[in-house]
Amino acid sequence: MSMQVAVRRGSTSASVVTVLLLLVVGMVALVYVTSSQSTADQVNAQNQSISSLQSQVLQLLSGSHTGKGTAGSNLTLPVMNQTPTIRTIRETWFLSPSAHQDRFEPSFIVVNQGDIVRLTLIDNDTVAHDFVIGPPYNIIVNATVPGLINDLTGQTFTTQSKNNSPGVVVTGAKGNVTAYYSFVASFSGIYEFVCTYHAQVGMIGYLVVLPNAAFMQTTSTSAVTTAAGSAVAVSIASGAATPPNKGFTPDNITLVIGVNNTVTWTNNDSSIHTVTANDGSFDSGYLNPGDTFTHVFTKAGVYEYHCQLHPWMIGYVTVKSA
Repeated sequence: MSMQVAVRRGSTSASVVTVLLLLVVGMVALVYVTSSQSTADQVNAQNQSISSLQSQVLQLLSGSHTGKGTAGSNLTLPVMNQTPTIRTIRETWFLSPSAHQDRFEPSFIVVNQGDIVRLTLIDNDTVAHDFVIGPPYNIIVNATVPGLINDLTGQTFTTQSKNNSPGVVVTGAKGNVTAYYSFVASFSGIYEFVCTYHAQVGMIGYLVVLPNAAFMQTTSTSAVTTAAGSAVAVSIASGAATPPNKGFTPDNITLVIGVNNTVTWTNNDSSIHTVTANDGSFDSGYLNPGDTFTHVFTKAGVYEYHCQLHPWMIGYVTVKSA
């Protein structure tokens, strides 16, 4: 069921936004209907869905920037080509009163390329739900705990989910489960996300990543040191283990190879933390209060990292060639 539309990085044309969102309209127009509906009813339902969504797109592109997505979800269109920022997304399971089936709320996530997406997946159901995006993101956020039912097999889970992406944290018990995960929206385009347990009944949504010319040029909350050979200091601040306190300070730094390509993290919190690269290129292991970790970057690129124990704690290191 996956659908991806690649968009060339750096495009600023409004037509790109139109194409992206109208493609979403075309996909979502394939509404799920019951077998008891006549062909005419199905066509009418699809036409109404298309008309409604086209109206929303026109409102978004006209500058209102707010609208209603399917299932009553809020759809917000970010201003394009802005410095990447943190976007907090609360994704909830709910039972659609019209379709009488499991759905995501919201069913659209719209961000800029390069944005840090802090996802919270909430499952207040008695059955298991997950949030899965295929390549190139390859994300699995499985909010499954013992006691929940697998609707595909009819069996009850007896263990915690084990197929989550690195850094996912699942808390709670049956009827009140929350999963946390953060990722960078590095690839522009439209990407379908699904609940693998209920994709066949329409529990799907779309991640829309708008192309962003400002990506790779992030400067917000960044620290650049010009003294040759000096290390950039990053603090794990007091209270970092409790959201929404800021974890890494600064959380976005820029280095230049041969000038200041060394970073030292210091745990100034009372809790244990880690400094772990998403791509596995560095890992501090457990840092007790007062411990430090130093890493020398030798290749240009953008490195996202996180604390394995507290996944809402994420940071960026942008490394540039001299």
